[in-house]
Amino acid sequence: MKLFQVVLGMLAASSCGAAGENVRIEDGQRLKCRSAPNGDGLVLRSYGDRDVMDITCKAYGSAVSGTRVWHRTSDGCFVTDKYLAVSNGTEPQCADTDSSEPCREIVSDGLALIERYEGYISRPRPDITGLPTIGYGHECTSLDCAEVPAEFPFSRGQAHELLRMDVRNITKCLSQAIDRGVKLNTNQWAALTSWAANVGCSMATQSQLVARLNRGEEPNSVAALELPRWRIFHGKRRPDLVSRRADEVKLFHTPTTSMAFPLCVAGS
Repeated sequence: MKLFQVVLGMLAASSCGAAGENVRIEDGQRLKCRSAPNGDGLVLRSYGDRDVMDITCKAYGSAVSGTRVWHRTSDGCFVTDKYLAVSNGTEPQCADTDSSEPCREIVSDGLALIERYEGYISRPRPDITGLPTIGYGHECTSLDCAEVPAEFPFSRGQAHELLRMDVRNITKCLSQAIDRGVKLNTNQWAALTSWAANVGCSMATQSQLVARLNRGEEPNSVAALELPRWRIFHGKRRPDLVSRRADEVKLFHTPTTSMAFPLCVAGS
């Protein structure tokens, strides 16, 4: 069986192993392992001196210095082939990854925006709609939030991870509603995700905002006109919603070359 050759950066190669077996990194640098095979994926962990990394399969994602190959480790995250120089013809394709999909994660500015406006809640309590909420705006299905796999009080780190899980559901919802002819960069995608997290998937997908995008109207113009309309709650104009919509429009209009929809592709 062919062996991996692992090289971290420009330094010496480490000991090697076959697919699914131990690959040991012996280098002073740290190798980031991301939630998805793209440069915008969240860093779930990193590998450094004498850490053992099991590579289980490969996936194709955003290009990093010319290579679109990423490797999934046994920790469930992805490392770019740029720093591994892996050569193994028998390494299987990861069955549940598809580089033709939109981004499931959003950029850090989008997460920070949601966290800022949702606020941090360490124990279940009703939000303004009366529904029990925990973390950063996670609406529970039971009064005591029993479905959340953690004890309370909830830490900010736990709240952040729960938000990331919620975001993946929201981006999936948006992906199903927006026509694949629409092109959205990662900042536009994050701004829409923040808005949909606030108004709910059903309201977002039935909105004029999504309808206008699907009719082929220019996204920046649509966002500038449609996002500010979502500032009313129970018939009253809320200053916090006005502010949130303004920040979402600002993020939506922030230029970037990284694309999120319909394909998740890191920019140059």
